[in-house]
Amino acid sequence: MNRLLYDLTKCKKEKYYCYSCLHRFSQESLLKDHLPYCKEHSPNASSCQSLEKRVCCNLNNTSSQPVPYAIYADFEALIEPTQNIPGKTASHIPCGYAYLIIGPNGLPLKHVTVYGGSDAVDHFITSIVREKDILAKKLHTITPMHMTTRDLEEFQKATHCNLCKKMARER
Repeated sequence: MNRLLYDLTKCKKEKYYCYSCLHRFSQESLLKDHLPYCKEHSPNASSCQSLEKRVCCNLNNTSSQPVPYAIYADFEALIEPTQNIPGKTASHIPCGYAYLIIGPNGLPLKHVTVYGGSDAVDHFITSIVREKDILAKKLHTITPMHMTTRDLEEFQKATHCNLCKKMARER
């Protein structure tokens, strides 16, 4: 992990990364001090809390529910040699991008979006914000649940949360 993330900063001293939250530390002792806190407050932890009724989960864990949409993007850049800046041998100049949106069923929502030009970064941000607005409208549309009699019976009989697998607590 350290080698993978090593060149994210200009500092060439040894760095230490927390595998849970990817926070960077300059000293191994600082990482060791951080680990107990991070394990307790991990971004991947689900916590069941007693509510007024039997069902419970407050999810802080994005991996418990399937992600409805995913955007995969790739930038292309031209490499131009640089001699004016000490220690820097080349600059990466963005010149294009492509992205694909995958829907809840695992299939692309539309064809790959491809763009090339000197304003690729600004164009990408504008395009992604527009896509976000379209997807947000879909996500904020509340569709009522249609539960069969069997679904309702199974729900009433359930003793464990289907997300965190902990015992559901009654009030």
